[in-house]
Amino acid sequence: MIGNILRQRYQIVKELGAGGFGETYLAEDLDIPVTPKPTCVVKRLKPTEIDRDIIRLFEQEAQILDKLGQNHDQIPKLHAYFEEGKEFYLIQEFIDGYDLTQEISPGKKLNESDVIQLLRDVLEILVYVHDKKFIHRDIKPANIMRRKDGKLVLIDFGIVKQINTTIALKSGFTTRTIGIGTAGYMPLEQAMGKPKLSSDIYALGMTAIQALIDLSPYLLPEDDDGEIIWIDQVEISDKLKQFINKMVRCYWKQRYRNAKEAFEELNQIFGFDQPHNIQSARLTELSEICFKQGNQLLNLQKYEEAITLYDKAIAINPEYYEAWHNLGNTLANLKRYSEAISSYDKAIIIKPDCADFWFNRGSALANLQKYTEAIVSFEKAILIKPDFHLVWYFRGLTLCYLQRYEEGLISYQKAISIKPDFQLAISNRNNLLKQLGWGFQISQLQ
Repeated sequence: MIGNILRQRYQIVKELGAGGFGETYLAEDLDIPVTPKPTCVVKRLKPTEIDRDIIRLFEQEAQILDKLGQNHDQIPKLHAYFEEGKEFYLIQEFIDGYDLTQEISPGKKLNESDVIQLLRDVLEILVYVHDKKFIHRDIKPANIMRRKDGKLVLIDFGIVKQINTTIALKSGFTTRTIGIGTAGYMPLEQAMGKPKLSSDIYALGMTAIQALIDLSPYLLPEDDDGEIIWIDQVEISDKLKQFINKMVRCYWKQRYRNAKEAFEELNQIFGFDQPHNIQSARLTELSEICFKQGNQLLNLQKYEEAITLYDKAIAINPEYYEAWHNLGNTLANLKRYSEAISSYDKAIIIKPDCADFWFNRGSALANLQKYTEAIVSFEKAILIKPDFHLVWYFRGLTLCYLQRYEEGLISYQKAISIKPDFQLAISNRNNLLKQLGWGFQISQLQ
């Protein structure tokens, strides 16, 4: 894989790690016109078989990762996801920093105040994750990174674990043999294949205990009820002991139900104010409400009102690429094509691997009779999504405006090969054949 280029864009530089079903690599993004090239993380999944369930799960989990990273700066952004050569690829933001195994490792202990800060920092991120009804499923020091600015970043969410589990189940393994998570950090219900939001609370609690007593969680003894025996091994305040002990209760219903409940109690116990990140999470929710209302108005063709809502969503969250894209669509409906292109450009800067963004940008350029530039955008869309029949059709139409008829004919035919009942493409192809004096070929193509 070293040296390989994926999608004519991501060049593999070195391997970062490997597991049973895949590998992780560092790559350079060749599309960005700067030197040195920016780096990203490539996760390569190699399932033993691919079927509709695996593909659906991959797309579903990737979309969740995309949504999580888009709206929180302490979760890696997902740049792209795709299938190539019966393998799945995730392209994620590279986090410049180190994981917490460098702070929580044999021979190293954290003091009480450091552990409280660790709990606060990770719970802040988890409040956002749990609010989206998503479970991380593998919280441990190796999956918490400290960025160069000192902030913690939560990495390695559940997509690989979920897909590997589905593959294992299809291969005849039971959920008990799969072990989704990491021994010692994983509570009983998760080991049985039934993770809860409180499973993440347990894993974080075990991480805190490890930091305090310098002992790997799987080495900790248990009593007859399955409860972890740890309290007498460390000198910390009773308040923190009680808090962590509730996090790691054996029965999931006796723990904090989710990160929000744990976070609020931690703040109350130690007298902390509400942090900026929680306020930001509420602003993100408001941004999403504005976006959805804008979509409703767009569907009702109330374009000016929709623009107002999209503008509000973007003002709250300037990285909201879906809002930038839909704002562009709304402006295009009003024939304000130059403004639409500016909006599409904003969306593309944030998420360059979305075929729809490039397609709609190309359509707006074509409406401004900037045909050569439009074709460049259409070809970007095709590179991302080769079976996008509408792009092939509009590429053909635009080529004909430039009097590049034979290329236009090939493009129409490609659209028809993807969607054989595409009547508009069939009609344009047949008219073009007649115009070129090749009408005799129509019957051969039908």
